[in-house]
Amino acid sequence: MIKIVNELREILTNIARELKELKETVKMSTILNKEVLDVYEAAVLTGYKVSYIHKLSSAGTDLPIYSSSGNGKLFFKRLELLEWMTKHKRNNFTDFQNNVNKYLARKTA
Repeated sequence: MIKIVNELREILTNIARELKELKETVKMSTILNKEVLDVYEAAVLTGYKVSYIHKLSSAGTDLPIYSSSGNGKLFFKRLELLEWMTKHKRNNFTDFQNNVNKYLARKTA
């Protein structure tokens, strides 16, 4: 009897985990299909906390923010937000190596 209860508990735990994953997938799919996001959806898309997005918005960063007149509610255009997230590319080793080669080529020329 205890074995059956434990098996059922494990099955229910797995179902709950899968439902949570499905809920997150549906939420992200919904966000990816929207053109304008609120601050909570922007947090999901960026992976930042809502409080950090508010901090960025008040700090005068280049975060592309829109607000409706009067109520202070923040909105974000999804494509602009994605562009903002990817505009500061970090060089990988190949980029670094190419820069060194270009520099050395200029020095020897």
